[in-house]
Amino acid sequence: MKRFTYLTGASLLFHSMPGFAQSDVMQESDPCALELTVDNSVDWRGLYGRGYEVFEDGESFETVTISVRHQGAACRFVLTAAPLSGGGVNALSGPGDPLYYDVLKTTSGPSFLSSDYQGTATSRVEGQFSAGRSVQGATMYVSIPANQIVRGGTYSGQAIVRLFRADNGIQDLVAEAPLAILAPVASVLKIRSDDFPQGIRETSIDLGDLSRATRAAVDFNIMSNADVAVTFQSANRGKLAHEAGAPGIGYNLAFKGENIDLSTAASSSRLNYAHGRMERAVPLEIVVPAPNGLPAAGQYSDLLTVTFTAE
Repeated sequence: MKRFTYLTGASLLFHSMPGFAQSDVMQESDPCALELTVDNSVDWRGLYGRGYEVFEDGESFETVTISVRHQGAACRFVLTAAPLSGGGVNALSGPGDPLYYDVLKTTSGPSFLSSDYQGTATSRVEGQFSAGRSVQGATMYVSIPANQIVRGGTYSGQAIVRLFRADNGIQDLVAEAPLAILAPVASVLKIRSDDFPQGIRETSIDLGDLSRATRAAVDFNIMSNADVAVTFQSANRGKLAHEAGAPGIGYNLAFKGENIDLSTAASSSRLNYAHGRMERAVPLEIVVPAPNGLPAAGQYSDLLTVTFTAE
């Protein structure tokens, strides 16, 4: 038969043990012996199974199972936990800023972690055993709060779970077990531009009258937690081609103020990761110099492909 009991703040599953032969029966006078077992590690999968998502608001959890095995006389016990890495702060370390986490007693809290060696009134999990043999198991929930903008890469840290025997208000440490937490953070990129509404990927830019100097600009708003490589490919190698084959008209391209050479098959620029910046505006400017003489009448065009890649 299985009995389900809930201790304050954490769900604990009680298992009754099978009967023992006469020589294996525990006496009530035998000392209370406790043993701690904790899941060795947590691999953070996140909302979509690929790790922590810096631009997603949804909440997810990974579970950790803690078991306390008992034999002997009746006794009480206390479970506590504390960050072991991160300088005593519940934060994972990686290539960027700290990624903060928590270990919760339920999905709505409170926290199981405490900097207090013996825990606090809200963080501790307390239980008791009657004489004999039995096991109690608790499920905890590892949480990494949303909206932490950190650089892409792998983040890791460790907490320590402690088991105390509680007698007459005194807590005696029985065992400790580490809990390693590993969280990959994907390198992601979001781009928004008023010239590309509703997710379209192609647009036309009217340069107006090419018989005189003209200028146009496209503004990109870029969000990324990584370095961003930007490549530029001009179908006509930096020239506006005439529809009937008349001489073309050269133009200049600048990205974030840097001149881009379109005479090659592909040119590139780079946006380095900016610490703590959520979004940045980056202009792409097209400049057509005043022509020498009067260009042929007709339509001129080029196909410019701009590719953004989070690294």
